[in-house]
Amino acid sequence: MNLLKIEWLKLRKYNTFWILSSLFAGLFLLWNYGVNKSFISTGKGPVNLFSSTYSFPQIWGNMGYIYSWFVIFLCVFVIISISNEFSFRTHRQHIIDGMERLNFLNAKAFLVLSIALLATMFFILTGLLFGFMNGGGNPFVNFEKIGYVFLFTLNYLSFSAFIAFFIKRSGLSIMLLLAYFLIEAIISGLINWKFDTYIGNLLPLQSSDELLPLNALKTLNNLAGNAQTEAPIYLLVAASVIYISLYYVVLRRKLLTTDL
Repeated sequence: MNLLKIEWLKLRKYNTFWILSSLFAGLFLLWNYGVNKSFISTGKGPVNLFSSTYSFPQIWGNMGYIYSWFVIFLCVFVIISISNEFSFRTHRQHIIDGMERLNFLNAKAFLVLSIALLATMFFILTGLLFGFMNGGGNPFVNFEKIGYVFLFTLNYLSFSAFIAFFIKRSGLSIMLLLAYFLIEAIISGLINWKFDTYIGNLLPLQSSDELLPLNALKTLNNLAGNAQTEAPIYLLVAASVIYISLYYVVLRRKLLTTDL
C-alpha cells in the first residue's frame, strides 16, 4: 500500500494520466454507444457484426473485442510513466531516499496491476449498462470473458512496462510497441498459415488477443470455408500468465544485476 501511495502521489496531479485515462474511458463509452445505436457498424442489416447481439450474453464477447482496441491508451500511459522516472532521474532519487531497487520495480508492478483491475471493473460496469439497456437477460452467461479481459489488459500493460524499462525513452518505446504489434501479427499469421497450426497464436501478445475474438467474424470465416485451427483456451490462458511472469522475472534480474 505504501508503494501504491507513492505512485498515486505522482499521478493525482499528472495531466497526462488524466488525459489518457479519459480518452480510454470516454472513447470506449462513445464507441459502444454508437454501436448500440447502430450509427457505428461493421456491415449492414443481417451482416452487422455488433449491434444485433449487443445484449446478454453476447455483449461480453462483442464488447471485449472492442475493448481490446482501446487498451492502447493505457499502454501509452504506462510507458510514459516509467520512462519519466528515468528521464527525470526520479528513480535514482528514490534509491537515495532509501527505497530498495526491487521495491521500485514492485511499485510499477502494483501500478500496472491496479490499472488492469480498474479497467476491468470499468468494462464490467459498461457491459452491465448496455446489456440491461438492450433487454436484460442473464449477465453471468459468458462471464468468463471478464477474466480474459483482465488477463488481456495485464499482459498488454506488463509488456509495455517491460519495453519502457529497457528503452527508458517514452517516444522510442511507444514506436517500438506499435511496431511490435504489427510484426507479431504478421509473424503469427505467417506461422499459422505456413504450417496449418495454431502455434503462432501463442506469441506474447497474440496469446491474449485470441482470448477476445470477434465471434461473428469467426462465424463468417467458417461459412466462407476459411476456418482456422484454434488454440485451446486453457493453453492461451497459460501462455499469457507465463509471459506476464516472465516480464517480471527478467526485469527483476535486470534491476538486481545492472546499474540503474
